[in-house]
Amino acid sequence: MTSPPSISRLWLAALLCWTPLALAGGLATAWQQAWPIIVDAGAPAYRLTLPPEVYATLHTPALADLQVFDSRGRAVPTLLRPSGPAEAAEEQRQAVPWFPLPLPASSEARWELIAETDPDGRLRRVESRGVQPGSERGDGAALVDLGGMATPVTALELEWEPDERPVDSRYRVEASDDLEGWRRLPARGRLLDIAHEGEQLVRRRLELGAVSARYLRLRPDDDSPPIPLSGVAAVTRPPLALPDPEWRVLAGTLRGEQTFHYRLTQRLPVTLADVESAAAYASQWRLYSREHDDDAWRLRAAPWTGYRLAGDDEVLRSAPQALRALSRDRQWRLVGTSWSAEAPPGLRLGYHPEQLLFLAEGEPPWRLAAGSARESRRPAPVEAVLTSLVERHGTGWQPAAARLGEAQPLAGEAALRPARDWTQWLLWGVLILGAGLVGGLALRLLRS
Repeated sequence: MTSPPSISRLWLAALLCWTPLALAGGLATAWQQAWPIIVDAGAPAYRLTLPPEVYATLHTPALADLQVFDSRGRAVPTLLRPSGPAEAAEEQRQAVPWFPLPLPASSEARWELIAETDPDGRLRRVESRGVQPGSERGDGAALVDLGGMATPVTALELEWEPDERPVDSRYRVEASDDLEGWRRLPARGRLLDIAHEGEQLVRRRLELGAVSARYLRLRPDDDSPPIPLSGVAAVTRPPLALPDPEWRVLAGTLRGEQTFHYRLTQRLPVTLADVESAAAYASQWRLYSREHDDDAWRLRAAPWTGYRLAGDDEVLRSAPQALRALSRDRQWRLVGTSWSAEAPPGLRLGYHPEQLLFLAEGEPPWRLAAGSARESRRPAPVEAVLTSLVERHGTGWQPAAARLGEAQPLAGEAALRPARDWTQWLLWGVLILGAGLVGGLALRLLRS
């Protein structure tokens, strides 16, 4: 005959069944809305750009009420990052003029360069003085002319003739703008050309960061053998630019002479502002914002002259104004000096959507929940993990792209009401329960 399950086992089974239900219940009652996250392939991390409907759901100015959950309702490490540049342009490689130099016996030895340049500063001839005959270590140093480079040089790639002997040498780099004063760059590199059992390891690159100097001088460390170079190429990367901003146009109301008020219903990261008008105008403007009615107005854009002038075949407009700092405030005020139209002007607010990144933890599919006065995003070392992944996969690696599906309502507006504090009631309940237990034990002792 089987014995009935013990009370402790029943409690354990109930706890195991209740935990996922409690997690799912907390997600359904504490958050306003959620979106399924769609991914096309497996990856260690994902990224998605926040659309306007997510910004419209967010409650806190710091966007703390934004969290990714797995299929069981468990929070997944999530990070919000400002919008980055557009897709990085590919590196460009360009051969540059260079001149071989004999090496002094050591880095401390006197090494004087006499160079002849043309009117544009391009090197024509280079002589090395101060090196005693017989004291040089052979060719292996080089003087590089970067005068033809329009953008900073991020790296040098060196060439040398194939040789049966392996290449393993460390080089240092010095920079100058006049061939007289030289400064050592922190950049160094280890050059390799090693073959073993049919496999070959070649490294020809010296990383520089971003150097704008006119001339570079290369030489191996004292304990490294020189390499007979045969060519030098400069590596550049075009500067990265932010993608075009997105714009939100707000309708205003007149609140005083030349004063117009606007309300932004989305928590957008506003960095630009402009005035929109269908009619021609010219006026000076000041822009303010605040979060609540009782907050003081803060100046966001200094006085600027805005205009819209219609010509014969074109319309001239003033340029958008950059704000003094990013703002997500709800209330905005525009103050002009000579607005004459009956209808208030439109206020255009520009922003770059932020990126949400999360680690592929838990059980997919994942969901993005937003809008809560009861919950906030859990702190997690997402940035450190992403840095480690970049080191492992290379600088070109980035989280896989993801996108959002159709919105799924959760608690709605109820999630924006702070949860009741049951702490006092819970404490009173514990005290009453404790008193009852003590009283029961006392009765049992009296009866025995």
